[in-house]
Amino acid sequence: MKFTIKKFNQVKRVFLDKKFKKFVDLQGYAFMDENKHCIIIVYGEGRRDDLIKELSSNEKSFIKYHYINLNVPIV
Repeated sequence: MKFTIKKFNQVKRVFLDKKFKKFVDLQGYAFMDENKHCIIIVYGEGRRDDLIKELSSNEKSFIKYHYINLNVPIV
């Protein structure tokens, strides 16, 4: 599958540990298909790398998606 990755401008702060009041900042990435439609959004470099590996492999992907135009009202 052909895709591009768009990096978000803002990071997402996630509460990691309540006891130690630990936070982690995760970078967001949008995976776009060849028609510039968003396939999926992931947060974190590890998930980004895993999804790149999955989408780049020649094996059958677990991702199934259908494009929905949100600009057109549904009647």
